[in-house]
Amino acid sequence: MELEAANSKGNSRQLFRIVKSVTQKFQPRLQGIPSATDENLTEAAQIADRWKRYCEDLQCDEERKGIEQEYWEQEPPPLRSEVAHAIRQTANRKATGPDEVPAEPFKAGEETVLDRMHRICVAIWETGEWPEEWTFCTFILLPKKGDLKQCPNYRTIAVVSHASKILLRIIL
Repeated sequence: MELEAANSKGNSRQLFRIVKSVTQKFQPRLQGIPSATDENLTEAAQIADRWKRYCEDLQCDEERKGIEQEYWEQEPPPLRSEVAHAIRQTANRKATGPDEVPAEPFKAGEETVLDRMHRICVAIWETGEWPEEWTFCTFILLPKKGDLKQCPNYRTIAVVSHASKILLRIIL
């Protein structure tokens, strides 16, 4: 019934979401994962802590691979046009970060939001201090093939706030 209603309204996004939920392969919930010392963790808090440590270890590995540079030249602060371009490049209908603010208000706010975001980006650029709220992220685990009790058999995606994504896009 819901499928027919979405189809009659021409709402293809909802139609495909319903079809996908009906046809997707069942995957049982993970009951436990092994710790770093191979003991089985079954409580939610223990599993969350294990994933936190695993992701931190991944981050440390990436930092070790990075190229160390002794001298850093300060780049000029971002231009207003760069902030505007970054806002335009932000995709609509994407998952919100921990702040639960979608991308659409950044685009709909036009000049007011652009001026405010430009001031925020320049302040962050000059102080070098990222706002604490922008450092929070939500990790989503997507299973790969193999033993789903092993952390490396998951792809981790970090969902960050859209405000943070705007500045990250400028830096990129």
